[in-house]
Amino acid sequence: MSAADVAPILSNSPGSLAWHVWHERHPALIDQVAAAHPYPPGQLAALRALLAETLTGPVRPLPPDAADRATWDDRGADHFGRSWLDVPFLWAESYFYRRFLDAVGYFTPGPWSGLDPFAFLKAAELDSADLGQDLDALDGTAGLTVEEKTRVLLHGALWGNQADLGFRIGVAATSGTVGPSAHLVADDTTAAVSALTTGTGTVCLIADNAGRELLADLVLVDHLLAAGPAERVTLHLKPHPYYVSDATTADLVACLRRLAAGPPAAAGIAARLRAAAADGRLDVATHWFYCAPYPYHRMPDDLADTYAAASVVVLKGDLNYRRLVGDCRWPESTPFTDTVDYFPAPVVALRTLKSDVVVGLDPADVAALDGDPDAARWRVDGRYALVQVRS
Repeated sequence: MSAADVAPILSNSPGSLAWHVWHERHPALIDQVAAAHPYPPGQLAALRALLAETLTGPVRPLPPDAADRATWDDRGADHFGRSWLDVPFLWAESYFYRRFLDAVGYFTPGPWSGLDPFAFLKAAELDSADLGQDLDALDGTAGLTVEEKTRVLLHGALWGNQADLGFRIGVAATSGTVGPSAHLVADDTTAAVSALTTGTGTVCLIADNAGRELLADLVLVDHLLAAGPAERVTLHLKPHPYYVSDATTADLVACLRRLAAGPPAAAGIAARLRAAAADGRLDVATHWFYCAPYPYHRMPDDLADTYAAASVVVLKGDLNYRRLVGDCRWPESTPFTDTVDYFPAPVVALRTLKSDVVVGLDPADVAALDGDPDAARWRVDGRYALVQVRS
């Protein structure tokens, strides 16, 4: 069974997560961004028009002079003119953020060109009062073996995808995990640690969110390089802002500065990562595909070649997972390996569950979660997570 054989997730079911995104999350986001910037009337009107279009109007194409219009037309030709709620959720949500950037003038020459409209939210996360406690706790992993520390920091990167837990390295150092192990609905941690520590050449890490999550990713990257499991790490970031907290190169720089300003253990990580970048062991990469409306099944040849040359590719977060397996109504018991057999390299997926799509689960576990009143929204509320591997 392939993604083409399974119905895509749409947004037209009241009460669903996708419905909530359009009717609650996006209106609140537009209000928040508008309040945080001195946008002139044109930008404010464009934001209001975009919101009205998503709720009541048909999907409209990009302006004729948009540099990437052909990309969106290629994937959206069948969607233009229809309700936003009746087209595949993954495409529609991605297109919303592309149109959002247009509305605020991100791609238009002028004073707002290139300004990340979500930067204020990312900066607030790095400035949070309890982040210092996390950085202070980095010393807690001293004395662990390479495999033990890889496990701890892998879980730190995993739960860094969940804003509430952050990357509690201190807890990880004493318990061996960051989030509650009972909340791992699929746990291939042992296989993931093996993939990252056994005969590893180049590790590709495809980042998800900026802020605390990217900090957790950098701690893991530093360990892989400093302890020797990886000869080289390539960190893949978005070429420009996309979803609200997606990590760009500017966010990487902000995280390195935050680490450098932290306690000695954190500052040491920043210094080692800068040195690794200078000698070519840490590479920062991006690709237009990361802000395009395609699943990984449609990755271009040059990106596929990049992955194929890696020993392992680590994909972080919910959006990467949706693109990896296909944002479809898969039966939860569908084997993960069946959905990613096309991928050109061994793959590790680290993700907290924030959307409906999930595969590779035991039917008994699904039944138990569905029958637990305390886990009513386990697929979407971010309290549950998974580590899945295809070697």
